[in-house]
Amino acid sequence: MVIRDYMDKVAESKFTEALQGKYRHFEGNWRLLVTVYAALVGLYHIYTAYAGPPFAQMFRTLNLTMIFPLIFMLYPASRRSVPHRPQLWDLVCILLTFVVGLNVLLNYGAIASRAGAPIMSDIVLGGVLVFLVIEAARRTVGWPIIVVAVTFLIYAYFGQSMPGILIHRGYDFSRIFPYLYLTDAGIFGLPMGVYARFIILFIIFGSFLDKCGAGVFFKDLSLALTGKYVGGPAKASVVFSAMIGSITGSSTANVVTTGTFTIPLMKKLGYDPAFAGGVEADASTGGQILPPVMGAAAFVMAEMIGVPYRDVMVAAAFPAFMYFATTFFMIHYRAKKDGLVGLPKSELPNMFETLKGGFYYFLPLFLLVYMLFVGRSPASSVFYAIILTVLLSWIKKETRMYPKDIFETVSDGVIKALEVGAACAIAGIIIGMVTMTGLGLKFSGIIEQLAGGQLWMALPLTMIASLLLGMGVPTTAKYIILATLVAPALVNLGAPLMAAHLFILYFGTDADITPPVGLAAYAAAGLAGADPLRTGWEAMKMGITAYIIPFLIIYYPAIILDAPLSEMLIVFPTVFIACGLMGAAMQGYFIRVMPWWHRAVLAVGCVLLMSPTIMLDIIGAALIALIMILEYIAKRRDDMSEGISVS
Repeated sequence: MVIRDYMDKVAESKFTEALQGKYRHFEGNWRLLVTVYAALVGLYHIYTAYAGPPFAQMFRTLNLTMIFPLIFMLYPASRRSVPHRPQLWDLVCILLTFVVGLNVLLNYGAIASRAGAPIMSDIVLGGVLVFLVIEAARRTVGWPIIVVAVTFLIYAYFGQSMPGILIHRGYDFSRIFPYLYLTDAGIFGLPMGVYARFIILFIIFGSFLDKCGAGVFFKDLSLALTGKYVGGPAKASVVFSAMIGSITGSSTANVVTTGTFTIPLMKKLGYDPAFAGGVEADASTGGQILPPVMGAAAFVMAEMIGVPYRDVMVAAAFPAFMYFATTFFMIHYRAKKDGLVGLPKSELPNMFETLKGGFYYFLPLFLLVYMLFVGRSPASSVFYAIILTVLLSWIKKETRMYPKDIFETVSDGVIKALEVGAACAIAGIIIGMVTMTGLGLKFSGIIEQLAGGQLWMALPLTMIASLLLGMGVPTTAKYIILATLVAPALVNLGAPLMAAHLFILYFGTDADITPPVGLAAYAAAGLAGADPLRTGWEAMKMGITAYIIPFLIIYYPAIILDAPLSEMLIVFPTVFIACGLMGAAMQGYFIRVMPWWHRAVLAVGCVLLMSPTIMLDIIGAALIALIMILEYIAKRRDDMSEGISVS
């Protein structure tokens, strides 16, 4: 297939370039050492998924002690670092990691017995650990999260000098460092616990799916499903990104993984580079809120609100459908507006042959969902999904996974999970300082005061806080920050617990496509060769309902399937229609190019049609009907005018 061959060629070169620019490229003995070490780390986690992990604090400490050496090996300290081997500073950081970790693992009894009365070694090693976490995060996820973490450390230290409601007693480093090092409220707290138990396993599972050929199958299936239709290549991008995105753990990682296939194809067929990048950024970001896996943050959410992960999946199902439905309609109307057609059938994979050759790749996902719904733990569920994936790889000779392949696949999955691990570790610093200083309650109190005790006033304030705190921060870390600082205010003002956390997850995720930062948009712009700001605006426009859905979640229980069936049967069609026509309003095209005031009235009508009250629904439907009638009349007049001129 011409198109498929082109995609594979471009993807191979771009992906290799992206990886070599991010990681060190080892050869020979160094490469063997890293591969073997990473594989052993992954196999240990797979074993704990089957047999169960050790005591929580020990397991979290061991996890960090195992993954940080890989970070310091693979991620160079600076652009001037030697690319083919670790340097002295990297080896020093690795040695310090082992010293800090082994101190806890070997002396846990003594440390526990003197809880609350740290000795000098606890303070010094705690300070070393804080430094190592900051350095690891700097290398992997960049400066924004570092700035946030250091700000919280400064706030904890200078508490007595803070103004107004932010004042507190202040803590010196002899209290801060042991607190972050030796308690389950600091670096080895909930984020690292969820990462060690669930997140790393799901990323390894994604690596197994890709290795056994599922990535190629999903790519071909996406093209076969949508490629021949108007806007087909862009729609294929959405399907492919949705299928892959939820198991990458990062919007940016999803862009790099799937965008190397989809963006060049969209550009080749006539799409504007910024629009192509916006489509990919929007779809990749949506993968973070798409069941069954929902990236990494959803596992943290389940733990923080104390519900089974399946409840999070169910609640997120329809909002995710709305998100991607709107994206599809956006693409359709943009393609109609620009006169872009689908791909020739001769250049597309055959649907029947594609399904025949890879339908079984859905089985691990079905097994995963089934086990989660019958009450098995995420770790146990993903363990059996991995086993099934390995067995399915033997169906085709070219995908069979022998022990060497399994070893390399586990290693690859662990390496892909390093960034999330660093983000979870530094999120522990933030949570620790929030807990120690009581800032969470104070921040919630500020929001409640500004909102005058009214939930409807608190929601836009929370939205702004979520977007600002989420910019430049990985998905998992931003959710943890927001859940600690912002979500309690919404719950105190009457928002349902699940809805409040989904609200902040959505807006935290939206930050990845919100200008001027928008990490996913920046990554997509790089692949598309487009202006990052333009790409961000295109992505934001594509994902416009992601800025509306969170408000519906708060006031509309049916959106998260928490309502009687009769109510849901009314809600689903009206919201779906509103999503579709919102695409027309944002792209300025329905059956013709619309004037600006038609677009504005149509957008207002769509928002009202999504509302939870009958009266607003009626007004919204009336506005939509008015614009549809005017558009059809104008289209008919234009056609008649063209017919007269031609004759």
